[in-house]
Amino acid sequence: VKARDLLKAALIQSTNDAAEALAYSAGEKEFVALMNRKAKELGMANTIFYDACGMNPQNKSTPADLAKLVSYVYQSHPEILAITKNNDFWLEDKSGARMKFQNMNGFYPLAAFVGGKTGYLPEARQTIAGAFEVNQRPVAIAVLYSTNCQADVFRILEKLRSQNQ
Repeated sequence: VKARDLLKAALIQSTNDAAEALAYSAGEKEFVALMNRKAKELGMANTIFYDACGMNPQNKSTPADLAKLVSYVYQSHPEILAITKNNDFWLEDKSGARMKFQNMNGFYPLAAFVGGKTGYLPEARQTIAGAFEVNQRPVAIAVLYSTNCQADVFRILEKLRSQNQ
């Protein structure tokens, strides 16, 4: 399986074993160290990663730090955000059987959604770090510890839209 396809599976369907396979290819400890190094480079002072897939409850960040990450990806790697809008990704296994990966992100069909990643852990509740177009301008939105992330994001978007009218 190509690294590009593992990345797509991890971002589109939140396939954690795909993220772990990516980390395994570089050495999991080294991969997580690289993630933490990049976080520091981006000024994400309140962020620390303990695993590559985001399932470790010890992983920590803040909305401000995640907004920095979203801004970086938006400016430097927009192709990553584009992957997160995809809901038509198929991957063949060795036998030739095709598997469809469903997008787990409820924002992907929205015109205003540029891209991003949602998540859930019992300890973190519902989360999102994403980019949206609001009044023809990109905006990074990060929500953590939500009981209804979609409603929270829609409230933020509405507030932003009304402020610029």
